[in-house]
Amino acid sequence: MDELTLQQTIQTFIEGLSSPTIPHWDALPDLELYMDQVIVFMEKYLALFGDGRDKLITPSMINNYVKLGIIPPPVKKKYNREHLAQLMAICMLKQILPIPVLSSLTGRFAEQSGLPKTFDLFVDEQCTTLRHAAQTAHEAVEQLEPAHLQEGLAQLSLKLAAQANACRILADKIALLLVEGQPAAPKEKK
Repeated sequence: MDELTLQQTIQTFIEGLSSPTIPHWDALPDLELYMDQVIVFMEKYLALFGDGRDKLITPSMINNYVKLGIIPPPVKKKYNREHLAQLMAICMLKQILPIPVLSSLTGRFAEQSGLPKTFDLFVDEQCTTLRHAAQTAHEAVEQLEPAHLQEGLAQLSLKLAAQANACRILADKIALLLVEGQPAAPKEKK
């Protein structure tokens, strides 16, 4: 890819980051959806979080989340707003936190504040962070000299990866401390 095309492609992606379209609770479908509709919904709004090579969500992933108790089972093969909010959070964060830790953490926060409020707070934070990252990247790309574009983009990519890794380490450590500090669930009597 030539330098001009590369720079235009990067700028187009950055522009997409600066105005993310992640729906809040009230914008989630109020109707119950079948599995294939859930997949289409997720792909529409969360494509940004995928790498373009692997599927962000598949029916087998959703079935596994249900089997593991991470999300509740569908009712008559239909998924509601609560399912969608939980699946969206999982899809956005599964590359950062282990899914069981993520499930425990979001479940705990949702118990305290309610799922709608928790989900909206998370979406707001995610959108703010995406816009901030887009602004930072836009400024950095604008300063790159065309003759050294690829080298500058490589350095920017490493810098952003290092920042993301530092944030991932902190998020993981805090989440684990919170999860480990939770009282154990009472065991069922046989």
